[in-house]
Amino acid sequence: MLEMIENPMNPIFAAYNQYAGSGLYMVFLYLSLIYISVTERSQGRKNLLFYYPILVATVIFNPFLGHVIISIIEAQVYWRMFWILPITIVIAYVAASFISNISKRTEKIFVACALVAVLIMGGKFIYTSTNFSPADNWYKLPTQTIEVCEILRKDCDGIIRVVVPDEFTVSLRQYDADIQMVYGRTGVDNTGNRNASFDLYGLTLETVLNEDLMSKEMREFDCNYLVLNKGTVISAQFEDYGYQLVSSTDFYDVYRFDAEEMNLGNL
Repeated sequence: MLEMIENPMNPIFAAYNQYAGSGLYMVFLYLSLIYISVTERSQGRKNLLFYYPILVATVIFNPFLGHVIISIIEAQVYWRMFWILPITIVIAYVAASFISNISKRTEKIFVACALVAVLIMGGKFIYTSTNFSPADNWYKLPTQTIEVCEILRKDCDGIIRVVVPDEFTVSLRQYDADIQMVYGRTGVDNTGNRNASFDLYGLTLETVLNEDLMSKEMREFDCNYLVLNKGTVISAQFEDYGYQLVSSTDFYDVYRFDAEEMNLGNL
């Protein structure tokens, strides 16, 4: 019984540490809940901002519910469960309530500035060159994505069903939602599961292309375009498999694939 409780708690606490960061904002939340409990109880009132976070925390830290949730969304993203904690709302409410109970205007200004300073010290400035950079275009998408999409659209007016490296799986359909892909980020489908297309995704990660297997998978999923990193090694017989180089960007080659044009006699 103890093991059944302990096993789910390990990823839950790991997710908490991942979410809490320095932990100072969680301390602010705990102090805010204590403040609400004391002040509201003295006034004989019940406040949803006290009971709701307690209820949410009870659900998140419940080992049995946590085990079920983790089995669905996986442990590495369980920290997102903490998003439903109304941390900023509770802290803002308590700060406003505390300041409103101060009678003198100068003291209110001083306390407000002090609270703001403490909140700033408790956080971390994220608007740095590491996290943000000037946009290269109006779409705020990678230039390579736009160039590849324009190549595909210029070459084909009909249905485009393309196989791309992992770095395109998110941004490509942001630019052109009509372009079809058989897998999403990290090779999973739209349900978040690995299906048969995961093998096709895995082939795009190889530095030496398995042309025979790639062609087989391309036919199975009715794909008519393939985008490869220029560093990918292909053989001299690549065109015999039905591939034709359409165009290239600085880092990628775009191929049209036609299974009916495969020269099986030379393979």
